[in-house]
Amino acid sequence: MRWFNPKPEWVAPNTLYRSASYDDGAPDSLPILNDFSETLWFTRPRSDAERGVWWFDNMAHKAVPVERLRRAPQTGHLTGEVKRGENINTLMDLMPEGTMIAMTLIVQPQDVLEEEFNRLGRNAMGENIESTRVREDAHSAREYLGERHKLYRATLTFLIKASDLDILDKRYLDISAKLLNAGLQPVNPEHDVAPLNGYLRALPMCFNPDADKNHWYSRLTFVQHFACLLPVFGRDTGTGHPGFSFFNRGGAPLTFDPLNKDDRTQNAHLLLFGPTGSGKSATLCSSLSQLMAVHRPRLFLLEAGNSFGLFADYCSSLGLTVNKISVKPGKGVSLAPFADAHLLLQASPDEWVTDEAELPDIDTTDDNDDKRDILGEMEIAARLMVTGGEAAEEARMTRADRGMLREAILAAARTSFEAGRQMLPEDLMRELENIARDNHTDENGRERRTAGRRARAEEMSQALRMFTGGFEGELFNRPGTPWPEADVTLIDLGTLAREGYEAQMAVAVIALVNTVNNIAERDQYLDREINMVIDEAHIVTTNPLLSPYMTKVVKMWRKLGAWLWLATQNLADYPDTAEKMLNMAEWWLCLTMPPDEVEQISRFKKLTEEQKTMLLSATKLPRCYTEGVVLAKRVEALFRAVPPSLYLALGMTEKEEKAERRQLMTEHNCSELEAAFHVAQKLDRARGMTAKEKSPKTGVDCSNPLGR
Repeated sequence: MRWFNPKPEWVAPNTLYRSASYDDGAPDSLPILNDFSETLWFTRPRSDAERGVWWFDNMAHKAVPVERLRRAPQTGHLTGEVKRGENINTLMDLMPEGTMIAMTLIVQPQDVLEEEFNRLGRNAMGENIESTRVREDAHSAREYLGERHKLYRATLTFLIKASDLDILDKRYLDISAKLLNAGLQPVNPEHDVAPLNGYLRALPMCFNPDADKNHWYSRLTFVQHFACLLPVFGRDTGTGHPGFSFFNRGGAPLTFDPLNKDDRTQNAHLLLFGPTGSGKSATLCSSLSQLMAVHRPRLFLLEAGNSFGLFADYCSSLGLTVNKISVKPGKGVSLAPFADAHLLLQASPDEWVTDEAELPDIDTTDDNDDKRDILGEMEIAARLMVTGGEAAEEARMTRADRGMLREAILAAARTSFEAGRQMLPEDLMRELENIARDNHTDENGRERRTAGRRARAEEMSQALRMFTGGFEGELFNRPGTPWPEADVTLIDLGTLAREGYEAQMAVAVIALVNTVNNIAERDQYLDREINMVIDEAHIVTTNPLLSPYMTKVVKMWRKLGAWLWLATQNLADYPDTAEKMLNMAEWWLCLTMPPDEVEQISRFKKLTEEQKTMLLSATKLPRCYTEGVVLAKRVEALFRAVPPSLYLALGMTEKEEKAERRQLMTEHNCSELEAAFHVAQKLDRARGMTAKEKSPKTGVDCSNPLGR
């Protein structure tokens, strides 16, 4: 319909395409008895035999038939990407706009073809050179058939169009040169005796082999060569579900949606990896905005450095409820790491493993995601407080120490439960002090605890004292308070992101994950999912103890409709214990990266050579686009990220970009968010996009607020 009616003047094109599309009608309705071909044209076509041009709606159309192959085609010859100099493109990318390929394959019995070769060989009588060569060629052809190489007859034609003859002639010369360079020889126009008929023969279902008895319009072609020309190699367009929207190298939309059940096979956990300068923040801003627009999950965004403060303000400006939490002294934030201690008393005593001989390894997680290992989770939090996350202190932690720590956790849980309050770090500290002063003997008169055990308990209690006073006490040693219900919760780790606060940060992340987990368990029967996004995850989650903890908790989130998304720029900082946590993610989004970063990915995810090649082929053009690769069970594709101007502006975190916003705030007497709108408008102008209706307050295009 669009091809034969490219530019109707008597009706709006979209109206024609929508209303005049072919319809078979209801199954029990009587046929209209229309000829199908008559339904394709609504304006009489015209022909120019002298120039070999068909006119559809005053648009010139011409056929460019290929006479023969000058060299064997490569796999994906027409639509496969090839590196040409600094560019990576396909042969079809180089074709004039609107070019179509028409390919016809005529399957014929190979025994009939063999008999034809035999006849040619028998008819080549005599001993002259020409007859000898014919017999040799016939013999070679039969040998190919004997080796199971199939020969079918095929035609290849390129259909081009233009608004006038001058442009059509230029496109004809252009495509002819491109085809010759690619090893495809087009028919010389002087030798094309019936170009109008050639166009008709190239149309779908219009080639009649019975009318080509002499094989003037088809050539014998090896099936392997024809397969290399087929457009089965091309660019992925994703799954068609617009959760994440990118582009492929041809400019077509590439979409997929981790939260769509049709797109995932296991879970919607995701890892976004992008080195410094790869556009990770802008890509994440764009993806989260689309996530909120399509699914409206409850979003928890954990970051270090207030990179997403503008994004939260943007969500608030659109009517979403936003809760901002800043972990700094004097802010009154309370993160209770042992808030779930009361659940221990509801568990079976068989699950209270304190015997050092029966303790599981800290990084061991079973495949059973029906139950949380609450005691194991609390042990990890307590170990972080005791050791401070230091490798030397962690190496001192024996299985006997772990058993004693678990015993103290259970005792502290009972004490706090009987008192009707949450368990606090000081409760655990007191229980360890009680163990340090335990001089009781057993029935044989021997001390229940040796002096060494009591001394070790004293050491651990003193280490815990650090978390009961000062900023740490304000943060961890107070009962946790419920967060207000909000669509978007932004947690800025603030002080904890500084050097020397690694243990405090790890404990805070544990408390935050516990809070999100409690909300997920509470709302598991509601039709709303939860996304917890951790930015700069290489800073937040690289503690050797934290990765096993995340694995223990997050393995249950699939049944709660909660998903963990990690955004990081450095996998080298991750310990080997993070392998299970990272491999939980079915979705890996890897922005352009150097070879050494690809090898870092191989530490945690098994990559095929094809996947490595695809990762290394991703490139970046500054101020234009960033390429990346999505690796999942149902989609593996290279995409090109071109975020809308607004999301680029919201994700700008460099010093000069902040200075530009400050200048705009002073100049226009506006908020930082409105200054970001001005930056987005400036980007739109640089991209050649003009605003239509502008807001009197912000100057932003109101009809197109996303800058698209």
